[in-house]
Amino acid sequence: MTAEKTPMEPAGSYRCRRVNEPLVIDGDLDKPAWKTAAKTPRFLDIRDGLALFDTRAALLWDDTALYVGLWLEDHDVWSTDAERAGLLWPENTAVINLAGPDAHYSLAVDPRGRIRELFFIWKDAYRRGSRWDIPEFDLAVHQPMVLGGDTRPHHTRGMRWLFFDWSFPGLERRVQVHGTLENRHDVDAGWTVELAFPWEGMRRLSDQIAPPRPGDCWRISLGRTQVIDQRAGIHTAVWAWPAPAGGELFDPDGYPPLEFVA
Repeated sequence: MTAEKTPMEPAGSYRCRRVNEPLVIDGDLDKPAWKTAAKTPRFLDIRDGLALFDTRAALLWDDTALYVGLWLEDHDVWSTDAERAGLLWPENTAVINLAGPDAHYSLAVDPRGRIRELFFIWKDAYRRGSRWDIPEFDLAVHQPMVLGGDTRPHHTRGMRWLFFDWSFPGLERRVQVHGTLENRHDVDAGWTVELAFPWEGMRRLSDQIAPPRPGDCWRISLGRTQVIDQRAGIHTAVWAWPAPAGGELFDPDGYPPLEFVA
């Protein structure tokens, strides 16, 4: 886990560099492409700015996919086996949030490689004939949660449909644990996550040209949920880059620009 030895991007923006050939997604972030990719600053707690462990990320792209790598320091790599009961998964996870003009997507990955996905569509954009007027987003079949009515969080734009059962087409992900997974009695170094988001799946989020052209900008936010297990109790901390205004992890208005460069 060598994230601290490579260049860092400034807070609040990210210039995503193009690679010449598709990456093999195996969880190994010691590949030459990742070693030279600029890293984000250390993730911050969304409430008070302090984070117990170092977490950083880097992004790359080519004509095939958007690639995301995350380095997560952790001296005890384990999973809670908890299920998601709402927006936040009470589990040790890496979180990737991608936003388009009228929809946004959130992926959480745990150290075992299990994932949970959320897809949000603004109600004012969900119209007949739109890109979401298809069976995979059929409201009667999938019965999404409605956010912004009686259910928080609220937003000035209004309500959102939240689909819990949507899967990103062609998503690839792998995890490597640097230590012993689920052994609570030894000291680990942490874990790494490597992901590929094919551009075809991105068409659900935006009508921008995919793959992008150099100079195009998308919006992304990266996060981490960490279960703090203490004798007095257990709570879930949320760390992110950048730390969102007001502590709201699922407000796409606050996601920084991701600029694609050659």
